[in-house]
Amino acid sequence: MTIDKKVDCIKLAKEVVRQTRNDVLISKTQMTDIAARCNRNRTTVSRALDAEDMTLSVWFASVSESQIDPLELIAGKIREQSALTNA
Repeated sequence: MTIDKKVDCIKLAKEVVRQTRNDVLISKTQMTDIAARCNRNRTTVSRALDAEDMTLSVWFASVSESQIDPLELIAGKIREQSALTNA
C-alpha cells in the first residue's frame, strides 16, 4: 500500500494518534503498562495520548498494550484519507 501524494501526511498522523488514543481509552489500558513498555512515566504517556503527535516508541507501546493491530489502524486511516482527497 502506498500513500497518495494528495494525502496530507500531518493530518494522517493526527488521525492515527487520535484513533490510538480512542482505542487505548476504550480498551481501558493502564497508562503504567504503556509507560513500562516504552520506558517513560505514566504522565508522559498520558500527555502523549492527549497530544496531536507522539513518538513511535510511545505509539508502538500504546497499540501493543491495547492489542490494536497497528497495520490495520494505519491502513484504515490511509484509505480514509485517500477517499477524502479523491472525493
